[in-house]
Order: sequence, then structure tokens, then C-alpha cells
Amino acid sequence: MNSLVPGVYQWSVFNEEKGLNFNGLYLQCQGGALLIDPPALSAEDIAEIETLDPPKFIYLTNKHHTRAAAEHRARWSAKVLVPEDDQALMEIPVDGTFSDGELIARDLEAINLPDSKTPGECAFHWREKKILILGDAVIGKPEGLAFLPDEKFKDPALARQGLKVLKGLDYDMVLLGDGQSIFTGARQKLETFIDSLSES
Repeated sequence: MNSLVPGVYQWSVFNEEKGLNFNGLYLQCQGGALLIDPPALSAEDIAEIETLDPPKFIYLTNKHHTRAAAEHRARWSAKVLVPEDDQALMEIPVDGTFSDGELIARDLEAINLPDSKTPGECAFHWREKKILILGDAVIGKPEGLAFLPDEKFKDPALARQGLKVLKGLDYDMVLLGDGQSIFTGARQKLETFIDSLSES
């Protein structure tokens, strides 16, 4: 795992089919340690987490980011929580849900992204650390930020408009579930990208 700032760790597993990294997060929040959208962990990373503090919870940004959540749930008896609007779509057992605007682990605000790939797609905003976490809403490619192909959405135009709920948030870093995260100057880059989608 890579330590990004105190209490925030990211690790990646390269996905051959998509040609990009699937990223997971280990966060030490006031309400306990947790994972977000976790892919598989190496033995070394598991040992590091055991040393730090095993996660009590696993949060998913959407139904498609189950990844290795079931495996980690079994290992640490961690509760898997998903957006309430995705609960009926889940293909793995889950232990609960969270809703738009809910404060998670006393640090992360859940933000629903309307008209996205799944009805529950959400972001997490960690105001204190100035971090924004995204699942499938935006992905990072070598050439910059990207939006998923139109066929992934019921209404691509509405999905693009839905990203505007992220405008005005205070953050310096965007941690993406897929591809290259942005570690500096993220707000300007993401807001410029969101504006460009409205123009296309």
C-alpha cells in the first residue's frame, strides 16, 4: 500500500481487460478503520493492515465495485455497506446501507451522483483532509480524466449533468476507483473536466 497522507492508504491491481488499475483505499477514520472498493490485497499489504488496525467496515461506491469485498469481509469480519439505492442489485451478501448526505465513520460524507451507471453511485468527501473519492463516476487515463462510454448509462447526458453535484466542494486530491488518481490540484482539474462534459 502507498501512504498518501496520514491515515490514507491506496493500493492498486492492474486489470488486463480494462487496461488500467483498480484502486482500493484503506482509511483510518475517527469512527474506525475501513476499506473502500477493495481489490485483492497482497500478503504484505494484509500484514501491514493487521499491524495498523483491521478494518471494521467495507464501503462500496456502487454495485460494480464489489471486487474482493467478500474475501475481505470473511477475513476481518468487516461489515459490507452499499448505497441504499444499489442494495437490491447486489450479487454478494451485504450488511447494511448508507444514504445520500450520511456522515460515514464520522469523517466521510456520502454524495449520491444522480442518473449515473447505477442508481446508488456515490462519492465520498473527506472535508478535513480535502479528499474526494470517486468510484465509476470518473476514471483516470494516461491522457487525463475520462467519462465511461455512453452505453453504460440509461441517459448519458443526465449522467454528465449529475456530476455537477461535486462542484463547489473543497478538496485538493481526487482518489479514483479506476485509473490514475489526482494527488495535487485536483479540484481545478475535475471541475474543468465536468464543465467540458456539459459542452460536449
